[in-house]
Amino acid sequence: MNIQIFGTNKCFDTKKAMRYFKERGIRYQFIDMKEKGMSKGEYWKKWT
Repeated sequence: MNIQIFGTNKCFDTKKAMRYFKERGIRYQFIDMKEKGMSKGEYWKKWT
């Protein structure tokens, strides 16, 4: 299983999700949206 968490380090919900998976020993990948940002395609997909 490949779990990705998109968020920011300051976001309460992001921290909560990372803590949930860490406590259960489930591997995940964190993508910091403040660093990466969204491409035009991702932005368009989100709002359509």
